[in-house]
Formats: sequence, C-alpha cells, structure tokens
Amino acid sequence: MTTFLQATFDGVATGSLYALIVLGFVVIYRATGIINFAQGGALLLGGYITYNVSTSWGGNYFLGIIFSVAVCAGFSVLLQRAMLQRIFREVVGISAGLLGWAALFYNGTTHLVGLIGGVVIGVLAYLITARIEARVGDRGPSELPLFGAIMVTIGVLFIIKQVAASIWGFAELSVDDPWELSTSVVGDVVLQHSKLAAIAMAAVALGVFFVVDRYSRIGIAMRATHFDHEAAIAQGISTKIVFATAFAIAGGVAALAGSAATAGPELITPNLDFVVFLAFPAMILGGLDSPAGAVAGGLLVGWIQNLVKTYVATTPAWFPIEDLDWLGAGFERVAIFIVMIIVLMVRPYGLLGTEEVRRV
Repeated sequence: MTTFLQATFDGVATGSLYALIVLGFVVIYRATGIINFAQGGALLLGGYITYNVSTSWGGNYFLGIIFSVAVCAGFSVLLQRAMLQRIFREVVGISAGLLGWAALFYNGTTHLVGLIGGVVIGVLAYLITARIEARVGDRGPSELPLFGAIMVTIGVLFIIKQVAASIWGFAELSVDDPWELSTSVVGDVVLQHSKLAAIAMAAVALGVFFVVDRYSRIGIAMRATHFDHEAAIAQGISTKIVFATAFAIAGGVAALAGSAATAGPELITPNLDFVVFLAFPAMILGGLDSPAGAVAGGLLVGWIQNLVKTYVATTPAWFPIEDLDWLGAGFERVAIFIVMIIVLMVRPYGLLGTEEVRRV
C-alpha cells in the first residue's frame, strides 16, 4: 500500500505539471485551432529565466518565477502577432533584436548588456519599420494557413532550444530554490517539499484560470469565440484581443511549469522541452478543447506514468508475472501512449472533449 501511495503522490506532482502544460495547448487550440508546439520553448525559457534570476543574479526565487511568467507571456503574444499573423514590423523588430543580442553577446558582453542592447535595437527597428509602413501603406496582417502556423511553432521550438543552449550551455544546472532536498514523512510516504510546492503552484494557477474563464469578461469572450468566431465578432468581441490573451495565458502557465519542473533535486538542461511531448497525450485524453479535460488528462497521465514506473521496477507479489524487466527502460513513457490509443478507440474526442457534429 505504501508503494501505491508513494507512486500516487509522485504521479499527482508530475500530473500537475502536465496539467499546466496541457492547459496552454488547450487554451490556444480552442481560440485559434492551432496546436502550439512552441509551448516547449516557453517551458524551457521559463525554467532558465527563473534560474538566472534566482541563481546567476542572486535574486529572489519567487520574483524569478513572476519575471519568467511575464517574459514568456509577452514572448507568446509576440509569437502570435509576428509569426502567425505575419505583422511585418514585429518580424523586423524581433529579428533585429535577436541579431543585436547575438552580436553583442558573442563579442564579449554579459547576458544583461546583450539583452538590453538587443531590446533597444529591436525597438528602434520596429519604430523605423512602422514609419516606413505608414508612408508606403500597410496591407495589414495576413494569417498563415493552419498547417503553416503549426509548422512555424515547431520551428520556433527548435530555435529557442538552440538559443537556450548557446546562452546557458548543455550542462545540467541546479536552481537555487527554497526547498532543495527537504522532505517530510507521512506514514511511510516521503513527500518532497518541491513536489508539494509544484502541486500548490499548479492548483493556484489552474484555479485562477477557471475563475477568470468563468466569470470575467475576457473569459466569456474567449468561450464565445471558441463556439463561433463570426458570431463573437458580430457581438463586438475583438478576436485579436482573445487570441493575444490565449497566447499570453499559454506562455505564462508554460513558464510556471518550467520553473516548477526544475525545483528541488531536479536539474535544468536544454532537453527540458521534451516533457511537452510526454504531456501531449494528456491533451488528447482530456479533449483538445476542454480546459477541465486538460487538468483531468494531465493528472491521469502523470499518475499512470508513475504507477507503471514504480511497478515495473518492483513487481508486486500479487502480479502474475514476476519479472517485468523485459518491457525495457522507460516503458512508462510508452504506457501513456498505449492508454491514449485505448481511450481514443472508445471516445474519439477525449474524455471531456466536445464531439464535433458534421452535416453531410
């Protein structure tokens, strides 16, 4: 029983992180129809920015989390405008800023000086391009096709991954958080404080989102846009604001998940974004357009993953097969995809997803 309870606690902690990641996927998907793989980049940036603030710069860990959430939310909004709507001045500004940062950083400046210089160069490029557009005429945004937009997000993920490796290197880094290796014992179950903090942060973030989504004006606008874009526009709802809000929420929760995933004994590397692909089955299980399904799917996948990992390593006495080593290392990652396939065979739209009705 102790083994089961320990695996359940660890599974809830892992599932809480998955729920945050999947919530970002779901919020963007139900607003735009896009599966945003750049969530992995926001997760990676969130972890590294928190590391920089709390460890490299010696700042407060919680301020580092707030700063990383703000930066990644802003980055996601810029991605939505610059890459997915093809706003020319934003594209020029971001490109010039990245080139400026690279030129300064690789010529011996510090991270902070390079970042400030890149921002200044990017803003100047943006203002100059906006002035030119005002003179020659601006044709306005032109949205990418759905498949093209998804491919852009995949490309952005790989770019961020390489940029992160260029700045922070490939070595494993330890974040200076308040919990470190501290634990408590309840019965025979060991509760890592970092995992308790991850569960608490996820619970607060998810609770705030559901309150905003249910009772605020922007939440009502997001739900109305999800059901019918044209009807929402006819009622005076700005889809631009809805799309930007969806991307900001997704970037913020991904940064929070990245910060929580690197706390305690966990280390941060450029491969942190891989957790997004482990969380992806949770979105399919819960339903592509269901925030509640994101939470249910995330917790379910985290629980199953840790149960399988635990019982493959130590096969229980009641199990008919004594040795499960033949399943191979990392079988818990395969198991969640097997569960996803079984659920989809029964419920093609996920546990809480909305069934699509097509007229023929």
